[in-house]
Amino acid sequence: MKKKSFKVDNFIIGKPKTVFLVAEIGINHNGNFDLCKKMIEAAAKSGANAVKLQTIDAGESYLKSTPSYKEFLNKNFNNEELFYLKKMTEQLGLVFFSTPGDLKSLERLKKIGIKLIKISSGLITNIPLIEQVSKLNLPMIISTGMAFENEINESLKAANKYSNKGVGILKCTSLYPAPDNTLNLNSIITIRDKYKVPFGYSDHTIDDLAICCAVSLGATIIEKHFSLDNKQPNADHKISMMPKDFLIMSKKIDRILKILGKKEIIPNLEEQKKRYKTHRYIVAKSDIPKGKKINLNDLSFKRSLKKIRKIEPKNFKKFIGKISKKKIKADEILNRKFFK
Repeated sequence: MKKKSFKVDNFIIGKPKTVFLVAEIGINHNGNFDLCKKMIEAAAKSGANAVKLQTIDAGESYLKSTPSYKEFLNKNFNNEELFYLKKMTEQLGLVFFSTPGDLKSLERLKKIGIKLIKISSGLITNIPLIEQVSKLNLPMIISTGMAFENEINESLKAANKYSNKGVGILKCTSLYPAPDNTLNLNSIITIRDKYKVPFGYSDHTIDDLAICCAVSLGATIIEKHFSLDNKQPNADHKISMMPKDFLIMSKKIDRILKILGKKEIIPNLEEQKKRYKTHRYIVAKSDIPKGKKINLNDLSFKRSLKKIRKIEPKNFKKFIGKISKKKIKADEILNRKFFK
């Protein structure tokens, strides 16, 4: 069953006029437990709603000959450490979740009581893993980097096979960094219209412009890599955002949501208060003697600050051909009672 929103802790993911802002720590902690704690604290001060780690057993996920094996080796935290990080994050008012790279890691996340699972772009075709998350009756967010539409369909089918807790879909380009001409952000609209689930954007660019664009297109989930030192080698540091810039981005997102407003075409209440000062109304262009038959040349359309009954220009024909019952001074606001 498709759900347009789902709740994790106190946050409703997919709720209109909100953005679930994720600080993607991944393995930028380099396996250092104390550093990870500092990163979570920094994320909380930087406007994030959630932090996400990557929980991956290198031997279960990668062949030893691959660069990823070396990258992820010895970067895992034990269950006690993961549980501590989860509780710490929740005490700071954020959602704690992770990407399990394999079934063994998923089981570990289950043991610490994780409430949300991320399926990375590299895992979108790992149907057995996605189905197992579904069996655990956990909501999940799926990134779609490198994926064709049929693969997104297959992953969603697997995600909903045993669970109706909710699924979110993130537009993503799996290049590090991702050049502007590879982002194709308009496909966010296609994702929104086709799948009718919470949707958003996982960013691999070097600034926040694409994120601001995605929010403007309606994204309700944003994921941005996070680091305390993006000059470090390896991991995802080079495409990560530092706390100061992350906070600036979060404030931009809040401002964009205010700017976007509602779908209705209606003037703001403050605008409505000044209408009478700004619009034009029908006045006498020059002195009009008693008994004169009115034509267009007798009328003018001017702004007036008077809070009296005034007639809008669109009703000018109601005066044409009428006979004045009295002398009307130039610039006097016209009233139907002045005419026969």
